Amino acid sequence: MTLSRLLKLQWIYIILGVGYNIVSYFVVMSGGQQLSTTMPLKGGPAMLLYGVFLLAAYTDRIILYRILMTVAVFFYGWGGIVVHLINYSQDPSLYASFAAWIIAVGINVYGLGLSLVAITGKFENDRLSTTG
Repeated sequence: MTLSRLLKLQWIYIILGVGYNIVSYFVVMSGGQQLSTTMPLKGGPAMLLYGVFLLAAYTDRIILYRILMTVAVFFYGWGGIVVHLINYSQDPSLYASFAAWIIAVGINVYGLGLSLVAITGKFENDRLSTTG
């Protein structure tokens, strides 16, 4: 996989996560239950922070990018996967539905996989600067 492709796939992760939180926000605003235990106005910006982490790769700071992806695995893996697994096992009513729960976990498993590709360096850096 090339770095350019990895970054595009990571942006899809961000879009899915932000989109999920936007839908959750609108459900709450219409009087419904938020989709998951993540507050939409916190979950959306948290996903955008992941996008900030990607800037290191865009500026050819690959070591920093890989370090930031390690940080992401801990924070997003914990909050986006482990916490949802624990919460659902203790009280499924915290989620709007089983589908809402599985989508939340699924989005984060997708992101976790991409972050692990970044951490392990299993990509070809096709973004190398040709100047200097």
